[in-house]
Amino acid sequence: MGKKSLHSGDSEEALAAKIQLLEEELASLKQSLQAKHAINTLRTSAQNPLIDSDQDAPGPLNKSEGAIFDETWVQETLRYLVKQQHPHSIQQVLRKVGSLLGLREIGIWNWDQQDAQLYLLSQWCVSDLNVTSRNYLQAPAWLHFAIKAGSAERRLLEENQSLILSATDHDQTQATEPLRQLGIFNSLIIPLSEQNQLQGLMTLHRDNPCTWHQQDTKALGSLLGWLFRFMQQHEQLRLMNDRDTRYQYAMEASNDGIWDWNLLTNKIYFSRSYLRMLGYDYEDLPGNLKTLQDYFVHPDDLDNMLLEYQTSIDNKRDSLQLQFRLLHRDGHIIWVNSKAKFFERDHLDRPTRCVGVNTDITDFINSREELLNAKAQADLASKTKSEFLARVSHEIRTPMNAIIGIGYLLHDTRLDEQQQSYLMSVNSAADSLLQIINQLLDFSKIEAGRVILEYAHFDLDQLFEKISRLFEISALHRAVDIVYDIKADVPRFLRGDASRLSQILSHLLSNTFQYSNTNQVVVRVARLAQQQKQKQVVLQFTVEDNGLGMTAEKLAHIRERLVFNKYHADTEKNSYGLGICSHLVHLMQGDFQIDSSLNKGCKVTFTAVFEHSHLGEKTLVNHPRDLNNIRVLIVDDNTIARTIIASTARSIHLQADEIDNPFSAIERIRQADNLGQPYHFILLDYRMPNINGLQLTGLIKSDNSLKQKPRVFLISAYHRDEISSADPNAILVDEFLSKPVSESRLFDAISQAIGREQLLQQISPEVLIHDESLDILENTRMLVVEDNIVNQQVIRGILKKKHIHTSIAGNGIEALKILENTTESFDIILMDLEMPEMDGLEATKRIRAGQLRNNNQPQYIPIVAVTAQAMRGDRERCLAAGMNGYLSKPVNPELLYNTLADILRKKKVTNDNLQR
Repeated sequence: MGKKSLHSGDSEEALAAKIQLLEEELASLKQSLQAKHAINTLRTSAQNPLIDSDQDAPGPLNKSEGAIFDETWVQETLRYLVKQQHPHSIQQVLRKVGSLLGLREIGIWNWDQQDAQLYLLSQWCVSDLNVTSRNYLQAPAWLHFAIKAGSAERRLLEENQSLILSATDHDQTQATEPLRQLGIFNSLIIPLSEQNQLQGLMTLHRDNPCTWHQQDTKALGSLLGWLFRFMQQHEQLRLMNDRDTRYQYAMEASNDGIWDWNLLTNKIYFSRSYLRMLGYDYEDLPGNLKTLQDYFVHPDDLDNMLLEYQTSIDNKRDSLQLQFRLLHRDGHIIWVNSKAKFFERDHLDRPTRCVGVNTDITDFINSREELLNAKAQADLASKTKSEFLARVSHEIRTPMNAIIGIGYLLHDTRLDEQQQSYLMSVNSAADSLLQIINQLLDFSKIEAGRVILEYAHFDLDQLFEKISRLFEISALHRAVDIVYDIKADVPRFLRGDASRLSQILSHLLSNTFQYSNTNQVVVRVARLAQQQKQKQVVLQFTVEDNGLGMTAEKLAHIRERLVFNKYHADTEKNSYGLGICSHLVHLMQGDFQIDSSLNKGCKVTFTAVFEHSHLGEKTLVNHPRDLNNIRVLIVDDNTIARTIIASTARSIHLQADEIDNPFSAIERIRQADNLGQPYHFILLDYRMPNINGLQLTGLIKSDNSLKQKPRVFLISAYHRDEISSADPNAILVDEFLSKPVSESRLFDAISQAIGREQLLQQISPEVLIHDESLDILENTRMLVVEDNIVNQQVIRGILKKKHIHTSIAGNGIEALKILENTTESFDIILMDLEMPEMDGLEATKRIRAGQLRNNNQPQYIPIVAVTAQAMRGDRERCLAAGMNGYLSKPVNPELLYNTLADILRKKKVTNDNLQR
């Protein structure tokens, strides 16, 4: 073999490997001499193998020389463990095994089936084993290959078959490589398995490649099972000792009284804490029922207490809990809460023993009485306050109704522009006063939990316009700028409680102006991702200032009050109002958050959930006029406000420039005019330092050097009549824009101005927009299920404009008959919900259940629900029934077209995918 290898041209590495293998075999032969000595030692120590455990063990034996362990050794070892009865004795056994086998380390592992983890229970290793090796062998990572679920090694272990790891076995290179680096070249893994369920392991490691004798492996496997039992017994004893110790400590430290009542002899054990609670020493009184009756229990409660116990025994209850009074040795009363449990039942299932604990609840009883008295007084005061608020609000509402009513009557009469403006001011002031009255009533409503939100359609632009006007015309806020940042994707029309939303925003603005000492407030509105609330609109409102702010302690205190809804009176400013705002926000399914730091302002953020309005989200869906050639200049000293207005202008495709200095604006306008690129519109803020918007308007209009004078739009919360009476330049303003400047309001104003001048019409022509929905809706066949004849005519007329062919059914039964009997196939169904005989939901369920017998109809027909109620939950019920869309009456035509087009488009895409 050697010659053949040399002639075959082996490499130097291969030769070195063969030489090393020969040297290892030689070392194994040398160790066989030591094995004989080990056998003799084992025979002489068979009577008591562990007594001389401190003696140095001989080296390991070779397999050919015979086994070291047998069943006799295992039995003697077990006798030693029984005699010692100490956890340290298990360590001695491991040490003896390691010495006899010449091991580097031996460990016992427990397998936790629940966690699927190995835990080291006990370990012995030679004294010269370094820390790195010791730590590595203590961690179960090196055993991962053997315990991995589904592996061949795991199956062998579960079948109680041992595993041998040898450094000379090339198939085990991956598993033995880390061990070889630690100087370990031979390892044995002995399992403990019951019913093919792994319970634990014994691992043994050598620093030489000697083999393991089968009898040794078998003996160690038997020993492993007994070691596990001994360790479990020691652990149980430890737990019992710990439990007894804890019980004794708890008995001494507890203020509760523990007792044990023998129901047959009426002997009662009273703990020291029980007697200490009543002022007695341990041996002052005998432990029996008579002591309980004559000394401990209050005479007025004794009969009731004994009756409760007797009733529980007769009814065979397991436990009992009651409250009664005990008497202290000095005569004062102690209230206790007594918990008892019955044990040791006889042949008639009657308990013979009762154990329980008495807890002193005297302070609780006294506090409860005080709280009940205080609550009665508070309820009386609250009732008085609510009656007063109701009476006052009623007295105020009577003249308010007259004022508002007369305002509505005046609105129907012939009024000039100035009178109309005055009337709008009266109505706005009346609305504001009415809102204050509602806020006044909220004090009592919130405390009584009777706040009910409205559910109506409203215009968000109008809401902010009223808020803006309310604050900017107030003398208190004239020195402060209010900037509104309403994102472009925020819907204009919503459904919810506009009054409560306005109340929250108004209160936050009032707090900001009164307490923050700021010169600017920014109100932001953004639309949040809907996620699970797909059919709702979630808006985030932010009121932010750059004023004084709050300390961390004060902010934490306010947040705590908001979390716990503490509405009781205190000396803090505006805390009650913030509590009302937080309560209303949570009613709107939102969150309320305050952030602030000292001298860095305050930021209040809240969210609110609204429904979609049948009016749609925006009035400005498409741009009927091309504004790309219209140039505007925005003049405002406030950077944030100027940026927001510029963004709004660019969103409708205007060419917008910005400037912050009114005097520089004049030069910019002249330069643009000289270059032949004049500004067509100037958007001016009314309130600017040094020169206001009206004065700048006068300079622009009176500048004769301009070849083409721009139109001036003044941005303000004031009405034209309020400004014209103060400044003659007001008549030079072409248009007044109310704050906040929305996209639709700016587009309407620009479009109206363009429509009045031929030159602007030439550079901004009308755009004929192609309705994409027209292509997919044209010649569509639709079944309209509606019981009201007038509504049938209205729906048919709306659909006819898009060339949709309709068939009419008066209720769900007629719809099913038409679908079954007609030879026509329908593309979509428009289904009313409330109908006689069979409503829309039932008809939809039958259609989706496949109860149609007509094969002419498509397998799946989209169904769109139409309802007049539009209540919460209607949309969810429709979708659950199998409908594809939802519309509320009165039906908005554009929304109807868009809904039908979207559903038909999805249907077409689905059908195309199926055909592929």
